[in-house]
Amino acid sequence: MNISQLQYLLSAASLGSFTKAAEAHHMTVPTISQAIRQLEDEMGAVIFHRTKKGVTPTKEGALILQHSAAMLKNLEQMQNRLASLKEEQVDSLTISAIPVFVPQVVQVMLELMQKYPTLKVQMIEGDTQTVLKQVQEGSSDLGLIAYSISQQDAAFDWVPIVEGNAVLIMNTSSPLRFYRTISPDDLENEVFVLYKDEHIGKIARNLMAAHPTNRIALVTNNTETLCQMVVKGDAVTIAPDFIMNALPQIYREHIVSVPLQQLSHDKAILGIITRSGGQVPKITEAFTAKLKELVNSESPAQ
Repeated sequence: MNISQLQYLLSAASLGSFTKAAEAHHMTVPTISQAIRQLEDEMGAVIFHRTKKGVTPTKEGALILQHSAAMLKNLEQMQNRLASLKEEQVDSLTISAIPVFVPQVVQVMLELMQKYPTLKVQMIEGDTQTVLKQVQEGSSDLGLIAYSISQQDAAFDWVPIVEGNAVLIMNTSSPLRFYRTISPDDLENEVFVLYKDEHIGKIARNLMAAHPTNRIALVTNNTETLCQMVVKGDAVTIAPDFIMNALPQIYREHIVSVPLQQLSHDKAILGIITRSGGQVPKITEAFTAKLKELVNSESPAQ
C-alpha cells in the first residue's frame, strides 16, 4: 500500500470511473486499474464492482475507502504540522546593516522575536562594501544597504524597501537652507563630510567640481560623527532623502535638507540583499516585510 494507490482509490470512488480518475491524475487508465488491483490483492478484498457504466464500492470496499480517507487526512495534517515546525525552529539570523538604519533593524527584530521566541540574531554594522562582502562570503544571511541601480550585480538578489533622491544636508544656520534646489554653481567654500559610499562620492565630486574652494574634510561610515560635523562644524553632507527619517531626533531638530538638481536618473534605494540563487528562509521574508512596513510608515507622504 502506498499514498498514490490511496489517492487513485479515492478518486475512482468519488468520480465513479477509472477513466475520470486517470484524467484527474494525468495518468493512463491501465495505470489506475493496475494500482487498484494491486491494492485489492494486498487487502484480499474486492474494492469495486466494475461495470460498463463505471465503478461502485463493494461492502468491503466502502470500509477500505473510509479508512483510506482517514489515513490520507492524517498524513496531510502531519505534513502541515511538520511545515509549521520547520518555520518555528529558527536557530539564528545574521544581519549586516549600514549604521544609520540599525535602530530600525533592532525594532523589527524585537517584533519578530515575539513570533519566533527561539530566534537568535547577530547584527553587524558596516559600510556598504563591508555589507556586500559579508553577504557574498556567507558570514551574513542578509544585508541592509543604500545603493543605486548601477551598483546592482548578479552576485546578489536585490529587494528594494524604499526609493529616494539625493539631498544636501546642512545645519539650520546655513544660508543654503533657503534654496529650493541646489546646483554645483551654488556651492563655494563648502566643507563636505561624506558617508563612505561609491554612489555618494560620485555625487559629491560632481557637486564640488564648479568651485575648487570646496573640499572634503572627512569620509567615514560613522553617522554619529557625520551628524556632529554638520550640526557643530558647519559642514554639509549628502544622503538619500529617506536617511533624514532614520536619524536620531536630537540631530533632526538641528539640520535641514535641500534637494539637489537632478545630476542623474540613478535613484538611491534602501534595500535588502541576499546571495543570488539561494533559498530565502521564511524569517528573512518576514524581516523584509516588516522593515518595508516600518520604513514606509516613517517616510513622508509623496
